[in-house]
Amino acid sequence: MIKSLLGLGSKKDKLTVLFFGKTGVGKSSTLNALFGLNWATDNAVACTKKPQFADLDAPYPGFSYQEVRVVDLPGIGESPTADKKYTAYYKKWIPQADSLVWITQADTRAYKRDEIFLKKLKPLFKSSLLLIIALNKIDSLGVYDGEKPFDIEEGEPSEDQLRLIPEKIDDVYGIFKGAVDGKVAFEKNQIVPYTSVYGWGLESLKRKILTRS
Repeated sequence: MIKSLLGLGSKKDKLTVLFFGKTGVGKSSTLNALFGLNWATDNAVACTKKPQFADLDAPYPGFSYQEVRVVDLPGIGESPTADKKYTAYYKKWIPQADSLVWITQADTRAYKRDEIFLKKLKPLFKSSLLLIIALNKIDSLGVYDGEKPFDIEEGEPSEDQLRLIPEKIDDVYGIFKGAVDGKVAFEKNQIVPYTSVYGWGLESLKRKILTRS
């Protein structure tokens, strides 16, 4: 996390990436896994009560920016009082962002709160923003419906889960496409399935975030 001291010609100064979503979806654990951080996580209690950020050196040669700032914002849905407080943080940070990573989970059909909150934030979005939907907890997809579980030994989804992933992406795409309603460009390939627990899909998510492609 040491800032680069090298002047790299025409490179832009900083890529600012915001991570947000409902409480409990694995924002901090995702950031820890992606960038080697050590931010507090808890399966039962919301740990992120205010924005925390880290400035990281350029991750690879030829990267278009001198450094990356990753920002972890408190999750929504903790309580009505907390949501009101946290919304002020979102209003402060979103105008500074180049990319927004909304983390949600694959093992649910309940995306209404995601949709409502994104619609509230939409006026803050600038057209140049890259919106990425990070679809966490792929390892739990379909398990409660009797589908074959994640293959822990191989570190990859089961055949059943691989079959379900495109269906889940289609479902999530329809919901989030409607929520942003053309405010920012949003295509299906901006939804990235992964699991922060077992690491599957994390490299694809990281590449999507850093290359903005």
